[in-house]
Amino acid sequence: MSHIVHVVESFGAGTLSMLCAMANAQAADGHRITLIHSIREETPANWRSLFDARIATVELRMGRAISPLADWRCGRQLAALLRQLQPDIVHLHSSKAGALGRLVGLFVRGPRYFFSPHGLSFLQRAEGRLKNSVFLAIEKLLARMPVTLVACSPSEGQEIRQHLTQRVVVVENAVDLAAIPAAPGNPGVVRIGTVGRVALARNPELFARIAARVAQPGVEFIWIGGGDASGEAALQAAGVQLTGWVDRSAALNHLATLDIYIQTSRWEGLPVAVIEAMAAGLPVVATDVVGNRDLVRDGQNGYLARSADEFASRLHALIADAAARRQLGAAAHAFAAQHYALGTMMHKLYAAYGIAPALHP
Repeated sequence: MSHIVHVVESFGAGTLSMLCAMANAQAADGHRITLIHSIREETPANWRSLFDARIATVELRMGRAISPLADWRCGRQLAALLRQLQPDIVHLHSSKAGALGRLVGLFVRGPRYFFSPHGLSFLQRAEGRLKNSVFLAIEKLLARMPVTLVACSPSEGQEIRQHLTQRVVVVENAVDLAAIPAAPGNPGVVRIGTVGRVALARNPELFARIAARVAQPGVEFIWIGGGDASGEAALQAAGVQLTGWVDRSAALNHLATLDIYIQTSRWEGLPVAVIEAMAAGLPVVATDVVGNRDLVRDGQNGYLARSADEFASRLHALIADAAARRQLGAAAHAFAAQHYALGTMMHKLYAAYGIAPALHP
């Protein structure tokens, strides 16, 4: 049995979903698991119930912004926790915890350190060229640390090798396929939607432009989630239905009411929501960015698009052709089942750690 510590600041959305899947599977395999985490505004109130009761949790306030003094204090606290816990493995998740944890690793020797970016900070185009250059410079410095990076998609792995380090393994995100209800389709209406937080990364403004271009009788647009006020206002102005925040079970039930899934992300690692949509048997139209292009095979199980006009063109064709929707959806389901089962992810993750799953007690 190994003691595995997960450290995360970005405690919400897809990162939270993947962390739950990893940690719960590891706890079920008999490993001792400790979660060191922050709380974000998007962290669900019931977050503790999402994790196995055997998982120990410690809150550590890691601000998402760079603040040298606050980060130094937080780093000292993290170092003290790791010295106390004496884990075998420390798995860092997302940019802030990844930066703090890698620096702490210089002083707390013994554990093997791993870092999952869950979307590379220097690929976040909406942040601006200068800011992304700063992020890239920081990541290049941190990449010199003796830490193995864990890419969540082949294209993220390629970006890491090209810009940062060859010390990377690819462990694709995955979902519990049995927990995803099928989307049977709707008679008399075509419902198009997405799942996730209304936030900069998900580009709600692009979603709104697409909805405005495609609006016609018998077509509905829905955003399953809530978030930033400005993004919500843009969606509502375009006639998009908003559910507001819902828990994962409710989100999956809403997902099953769709006919077409769209993903308008500005950047991604490997989007869990797209995997879930494919597992539900939905055709997917997504932006042509890292992560999305690992999942969507253009013309085979969905389409990639580079503009609102390309989205609109693909959607008009799918709205008019129910048979094409069913064919692409079936291909998407088969693709998800073949490549993104939870057991496959855990097998690769344990291999990266260099440990075997422990026997159940």
